[in-house]
Amino acid sequence: MTYRQIKEYDAEKVTLCSGPASYVSIPNFYTGKSIFLTGVTGFLGKVFLEKLLFSCNDIENIYILIREKKGKTPLQRIEELFDKPLFSRLKGKDPKCVKKVTPIIGDLSEPGLGISNADEETLLQKVSVVFHVAASVQFHKELKEIINTNVGGTKYVLQLCQQMKEIKAFVHVSTAYCNTDQKILEERVYPPPAELSEVLKFLQQPQHDNKKRIKEFFKNQPNSYTFAKALAETYIAENCGHVPTIIIRPSIISASLKEPLPGWLDTWNGATGLITASYNGANRVLLGEGSNILDLIPVDFVANLAIVAAARCSSFSSLKVYNCCSSGCNPLTLKQLINHMNHVEFDKNVSIIFTNNKASLSTLSFFLQKTPSFTA
Repeated sequence: MTYRQIKEYDAEKVTLCSGPASYVSIPNFYTGKSIFLTGVTGFLGKVFLEKLLFSCNDIENIYILIREKKGKTPLQRIEELFDKPLFSRLKGKDPKCVKKVTPIIGDLSEPGLGISNADEETLLQKVSVVFHVAASVQFHKELKEIINTNVGGTKYVLQLCQQMKEIKAFVHVSTAYCNTDQKILEERVYPPPAELSEVLKFLQQPQHDNKKRIKEFFKNQPNSYTFAKALAETYIAENCGHVPTIIIRPSIISASLKEPLPGWLDTWNGATGLITASYNGANRVLLGEGSNILDLIPVDFVANLAIVAAARCSSFSSLKVYNCCSSGCNPLTLKQLINHMNHVEFDKNVSIIFTNNKASLSTLSFFLQKTPSFTA
């Protein structure tokens, strides 16, 4: 069906606990089931893997999509993954849990995910829950490359789900910023900024780096990342068919609140880079106002929501969308963030100048950031 035939679901109908229902516990739902997880080497993917193994003891198997790496076998890469502090509590509880993890060699940007026929058959026969977490998160990556990864990869994962004999849930991790033109982001799929077919046709042309045409495609989208995520949501909405499907939209994913370790993170993306650059003096000017909200959501909140939503997916008759954000109940402004940073013991206070003028931003950045870096 086309996008225009898709029902625009009311937010009231997509709450996690809507209507009377009788549910098994989350661990019981996953008992005996095999999972396919993409993005396991990323920040969020690691937390997914740890939480599933820690809280759902009787999972049969977790198949993880992992790229080939020169000089290392897939099993060696898994062992390296489990050596991280993130998995300490899990190994303390069940040292043999690593045996439940099976590598599937592939690549999100390759046709059919680049997996072998034998591995594909294994997934089709055994997997019943799929978490698609992998994505390119570079905001200004070349359009062709990010469409190939974030839209093409999503397409191939969904095609796998459609062939799985026992599929119970397909969970796609999107972003709360895929519809930045909306003042209020409802829990539904919005019309795309551009038709995917037109974008793909354009990218096949020799002059696919035409900035004017790309800007026309983007409309109000700030970068290629959010643009591709919006198109991926539309593709899912138009093609999920009989597959029980959920879209999770986290805002800016931050360090864990509780699980598996309080304050754990291993990425420079999101707020981490901003905070670090501000502490070391590399960032002293920001475009915007101190009253602007920086919507942070702990990584364990995102993983927990997705895991629970998948377990409830069988009771849904249509595509469900969940926004995973904090600004509605616990907003944090940029000014508040700076104040919190200055309450941490550090050798100097952080001072940030906010401006809404791009010319002022350029001038202030030159004198307060670039010039000091040249003379340091």
